[in-house]
Amino acid sequence: LKSLSSLQALILKGNPMGSTSIPDDGFDGMKALMILVLSNMNWHGPVPESLGKLRNLRVLHLDGNHFNGSIPKSFRDLRSLSELRLNDNGLIGSVPFDREMVWRMKRKLRLNNNSGLCYDASSGLGDSMDSTFDLGISLCDTSNPGSVRTVQHLSATQKLMPVTSDAVEALTSWSLGLTTFVLFFYN
Repeated sequence: LKSLSSLQALILKGNPMGSTSIPDDGFDGMKALMILVLSNMNWHGPVPESLGKLRNLRVLHLDGNHFNGSIPKSFRDLRSLSELRLNDNGLIGSVPFDREMVWRMKRKLRLNNNSGLCYDASSGLGDSMDSTFDLGISLCDTSNPGSVRTVQHLSATQKLMPVTSDAVEALTSWSLGLTTFVLFFYN
């Protein structure tokens, strides 16, 4: 694929490739690429860093695969991107987008149904979301450096309640061995 330097659109949606990963340099030579749709293809592994080098990319669909790890930081440099679907994967970590990029994509940005995507409070991303706009991600909780990163889920109608250390200790000992633990408090 690297030699297809004039290719502008590559749409392979729904063509399962087995349990395959995309090489990190798999898109290095495709400088003219504007549309890339690789949805529901059974891709595994990390999202290739080389996608962040495709400066002409306007549409990128990687939804419905088995990507893991974080969204490459180079994605913040995709200034032409107007539609991004990363939903229904196993992505984790902080989303590298700023408020401007989210507003440009608006409802064409889909991040829901991932293992643990979140946004940093300093990014301004939370300021750009209202009750009608749900990216499927929440605020990263970095209040305890060195601990496992957790995601704090909020909605417009929820109030945060303090959690006692006794409750956390009891839940921690009970939840050992679980890979995902969700805790809801209702008042």
